[in-house]
Amino acid sequence: VSDPDLIAEKPSVQASQLAAMKAIGITSIRLDANWDWVQYGGRTSFDWSQLDQVVKSVRAAGMSLDLIIDGCPPWAAVAGTSGDASPQPASAAQYAQWAADVAQRYAPQGVNTFEIWNEPNNQVFWQPKPDPAAYTADLKAAYASIKSVDPSAFVLSGGLAPENNDGTNIAPITFLQDMYADGAQGSFDALGYHPYSYPALPSSTQNWSGWSQMSQTSTSLRSVMASNGDGSKQIWITEVGAPSAGPDGVGQAGQANEFTQAIAAAKASSWIGGFYLYSWKDEGTNKSTDEDWFGLLTASGAKKQAYTAVANALAG
Repeated sequence: VSDPDLIAEKPSVQASQLAAMKAIGITSIRLDANWDWVQYGGRTSFDWSQLDQVVKSVRAAGMSLDLIIDGCPPWAAVAGTSGDASPQPASAAQYAQWAADVAQRYAPQGVNTFEIWNEPNNQVFWQPKPDPAAYTADLKAAYASIKSVDPSAFVLSGGLAPENNDGTNIAPITFLQDMYADGAQGSFDALGYHPYSYPALPSSTQNWSGWSQMSQTSTSLRSVMASNGDGSKQIWITEVGAPSAGPDGVGQAGQANEFTQAIAAAKASSWIGGFYLYSWKDEGTNKSTDEDWFGLLTASGAKKQAYTAVANALAG
């Protein structure tokens, strides 16, 4: 499960939530190793306490981790991004040093999987706006630095969002083509992707659907990988889900169907590697936003239909 909120919970809550996840067949947690949170005070200032605790909790639960190497403190960001929530790093070398620091600290604790950023093709997560060349430079540098620390590490490219080409955001297929043009081949072990498709289900082929764009559209992520010599590499789904309420909500039954179909399709596809559902628990109860409604549990902790659907799908 991709659970960005777990890091902020008390250790006792982390332990109980992880036990509940494990009980329904969840084996791995995706969360942020956010550079800004650890080195917000400057290049010689480190505060690992929060990240140390959540890694300790996950490993104590006998689960694996996908650590997202993301975030950028203001002192390391490109000019003109002051106040931006997700600024682009100014230096690929500095970013790569952060990636190496994370790998060096957590590889000895059994952390093997590292994802290079989250949704770099989406302006929300890459500011001032997505830049495939800049991202690819960071990916190449981080891949090399992580492998120098831990040659056995498994490095994912940042999970791409199912965006459209709108002059700011960049569609995932276009972004991947640009990554290859900028020399990304050989600098990721699997492609990270977020195949959101709601309100369509994974079984419904639609040109705009994030799920369909993996392999079913005329030009797809898989076809781009194959044409660039990476046909044997897997796609790792590092987020997928649907909101049960909100402006684009599909209802509890629709959310449950989304997970049931996605898990079944992933099990049946040899080219799909990891699978991380989003998310464990609703963020809140505000019906004016989709973001509050992606959990298997409600904000108060009640089980939604998707909880049972996921448990059944993982057991099947």
